Amino acid sequence: MGTAKAVRAPTARIAGASGDGRHRDEREDDTRPANPLFIASIGKAFEVLECLADIGRPVGLTELCQHASLSRSALQRITHTLTALGYLRQDPKTRAFTLSGKVLHLSHAMLSSDSLRDRALPHLEDLNRRTAETVNLMEMEGDEIVYVVRFPGFRAVSVDLHVGSRLPIHCSAAGRAILAEMDIDDAMRLLARVPRRAMTPHTRTELSDLRTALQTARKRGYALNDQESFIGDISIAKAILNRQREPIGAVNIAVSTSRWTVEETLRQLLPQLLVTARAIERDVNAR
Repeated sequence: MGTAKAVRAPTARIAGASGDGRHRDEREDDTRPANPLFIASIGKAFEVLECLADIGRPVGLTELCQHASLSRSALQRITHTLTALGYLRQDPKTRAFTLSGKVLHLSHAMLSSDSLRDRALPHLEDLNRRTAETVNLMEMEGDEIVYVVRFPGFRAVSVDLHVGSRLPIHCSAAGRAILAEMDIDDAMRLLARVPRRAMTPHTRTELSDLRTALQTARKRGYALNDQESFIGDISIAKAILNRQREPIGAVNIAVSTSRWTVEETLRQLLPQLLVTARAIERDVNAR
């Protein structure tokens, strides 16, 4: 299986002049939500940062234009500003842009302030050591699941994921584990309004199928994903609940179908996953 790496799809670009006679280079509202508090220029700056993070390599201005929903002149201003502030680096020879270490400082600050991550770390490391398989802590942000902690398996893996990577909530085991602990109507409303793209031929995208999957996960106490996010990947996940019995994250183990069947995963790894999840939940709620 080849290395899989998801790149966020760009928003639609609008060419030509707007209805008020301004050229697209002059507009500040192309991607702005209908909220007077929203500052479009800040939104565009973060769009550039996210594009560079998704691409994951040095990118010149021309290629960046193809990924971002911004004009070339807008990109020139934004990349110049971000470079001056220290959040981007520009190669003096190729003129290509990359994220700088200053962005890493923000990421570290976020992770350091995540109490769930701090409580979970020793338990996740122990689970990784005992199973020799990939262990993750994931949290929900909007309609996506974000990797907050990742301990890779002891064998080489072909899925290119890391801390900060994101997956759609509808097709990830962690996403379904979290949704299963929510009110079912709230969970279904969330799923109804998000894109439910098929990541593989096995991905369930119909709302009726997803409702059944959530009900099954809630009844069993864990969620199972059999190659719905990536071909060749089996994942099991258990939600972590706070004192109010609300889901605040999920622990998951991911294994390769070349070495594991679903039955073996459930028989050998699920009990260890559940013990770890309960230990994390106990530590989180004891504070």
